[in-house]
Amino acid sequence: MGLRIRFFATMGAHTVLAAGTFLLGKAATEHFPVLTLGFVRFALASLFFLALVRLRGLDLRGPWRQDRRAFLLAGVLGVFLNQVGFLWGLKLTLPSHAALLYALTPTLVLLFGWIRGTERPTLRKMAGILLAFSGVAVLFSGRQAALPPTWVWGDLLVLAAVAAWAGYTVVSRPLVLRHGPERSTALSILVGSALFLPLGLGSLPGFRWAGIPQAAWIGAVYLGLVASVVMYLLWFHALRLQEPSRVAIAANGQPILTALLGWAFLGQAITPAFGVGALLVISGVVLSQI
Repeated sequence: MGLRIRFFATMGAHTVLAAGTFLLGKAATEHFPVLTLGFVRFALASLFFLALVRLRGLDLRGPWRQDRRAFLLAGVLGVFLNQVGFLWGLKLTLPSHAALLYALTPTLVLLFGWIRGTERPTLRKMAGILLAFSGVAVLFSGRQAALPPTWVWGDLLVLAAVAAWAGYTVVSRPLVLRHGPERSTALSILVGSALFLPLGLGSLPGFRWAGIPQAAWIGAVYLGLVASVVMYLLWFHALRLQEPSRVAIAANGQPILTALLGWAFLGQAITPAFGVGALLVISGVVLSQI
């Protein structure tokens, strides 16, 4: 019972913080160039994890020697590809759309499990997957005046980021079980940040730091310290407690919470297409996992 309580408390905190990521991240993407924002985000996260490694005396060399390829893949998927797609996509679409697409994570984790041979396809699971992706189709078909003109490209970029995050979740589970959440998170973030560094540095010449408003700086710091440190640690801790698909499905309250917060604080309309799409996506995910 204690394990279940710890798991749901961990994922409850992650879900609430995720809603802030979509909303505050949107404010940051509106004023920062995407690559510069990524540089700021992962510079902050890397500095934190380097300090954590030093203060706690964590050994990263042993895990790196043992699982170098897995950590490289985790860095590419969970930091480089996921965050380039997420930040660029969020810049072009609504926070509620991005959050809803992230609800597909357990469905994609299940699909990757089929590919890897760790999951058996069943009619119920296949029906759930089809139902979930039908919700995405409804979302894409629901273009209205309230939506930005670039939302389709934004949604497609976020969808690519979700696929990278699902792959990261699958790859990370064995690493967490062998090395623990702190070492695994620190190494994946540091490796991914090193891969992102050349792109980020290339975006800095000519960038006017003084022209960035306070709200965008708050969003950038939130992405760097909360989304890239606290939430990654919570996610890795949850992976230590449950299978990847169970972890992913536990975060599926975030689209509704993000949409409600966006409506309450940013005046973003909750369109009928979003409502129907959310119902289909979440129903499909639940059906594929029960």
